[in-house]
Amino acid sequence: MTNPGSVDYWSLEGARVLLSPYDRWGTGIPDDAAQWQSRLFPLIRGMRNAEQDGGRNLREIAAELRVAADLFEADPTHEALGRIPRAETEDRTPRVLREIAEHLVSGKWRSGEDVPLTTGELRLRFPRFSQILPVYWGQDGVAISDEMQDSSVEDGIRLFIEESHPRCPWQLPSVVSECYQALALFHTEDQLDMFFSLEGMGGGSGSADFLDFFPLLARHCIEHLREAHSPLWTPGQDRPRGDVG
Repeated sequence: MTNPGSVDYWSLEGARVLLSPYDRWGTGIPDDAAQWQSRLFPLIRGMRNAEQDGGRNLREIAAELRVAADLFEADPTHEALGRIPRAETEDRTPRVLREIAEHLVSGKWRSGEDVPLTTGELRLRFPRFSQILPVYWGQDGVAISDEMQDSSVEDGIRLFIEESHPRCPWQLPSVVSECYQALALFHTEDQLDMFFSLEGMGGGSGSADFLDFFPLLARHCIEHLREAHSPLWTPGQDRPRGDVG
């Protein structure tokens, strides 16, 4: 049994992301398992993909769901349960959460259907962009503020890189990766704009088209890492001192 005192809000974030389709007023997790299995499939698939890239694994998320189920039984008002959806029949919430947890670890979530990629699933591929595009290039973004109105797109990128410093070696490589992943997944300006400016995350690309902006952002990140932080790694640096083998 989970000790309620050992659980905080952020320890259930994986479960919260998975259940986000039901995080709406008046929308509970269906009692009918077939309904939630179908609705959650794209997110589970996306989380499995993220797991292979080093993100949370499905067993960790299943464990969070079981903790949430325990908390609902012990104290339904516990702060860690914020934005954890209830079941349609609220008394069944612990049972439904445990059923979803078992669904994750059983592998039965895999579908033979050709289910298209969804907005929520694709959003999981862009954790850096979901932060920086709205903050720097979204509505009222830092890089397009009144103070930057006479600045170029490149000036906005330089501002972002300057404010990332000295954390650049940990942040910028992922930004570069997401730039090219975006271009691999969305093949027209309309698709890019619809996802990154509207449905996906409310970001932007300044005065440039996304098709031009992402390669430019990637290039500036790479150039900064090369000019300001190279070398980031040298052979043998992990070798214990005195080890010449």
